[in-house]
Amino acid sequence: MEQLIEHLKQGKILLIGECRGAKPEVVRYVDKKTGQASAFTSMKYMVERASGMESVQVSQFLKNEELDPSTVKVTVQKGKTYAFELSGLEARGGFLKAKMPMEAVPIPL
Repeated sequence: MEQLIEHLKQGKILLIGECRGAKPEVVRYVDKKTGQASAFTSMKYMVERASGMESVQVSQFLKNEELDPSTVKVTVQKGKTYAFELSGLEARGGFLKAKMPMEAVPIPL
């Protein structure tokens, strides 16, 4: 709880909700200008907001160079409540998507 209060004092934006699932994904793309292929690993969290029945997809790029999602450790448990630090939030097609900073960690409540 002290960690949560410290984040609030620093003015960080937090999303509090129940984790409905999490999975690592490899995102691959090709730069249209250079033609160079690239790939990175990200973690996708599905979070049900504590204030209602609205779900938010929270994406986080991972620091590691590992491109095998089966080796990435999922640190959250389904059904538990967490606070997620956000760096951005947008509504797309009636669905909320959020971005989480690379160094942030979900805070269990």
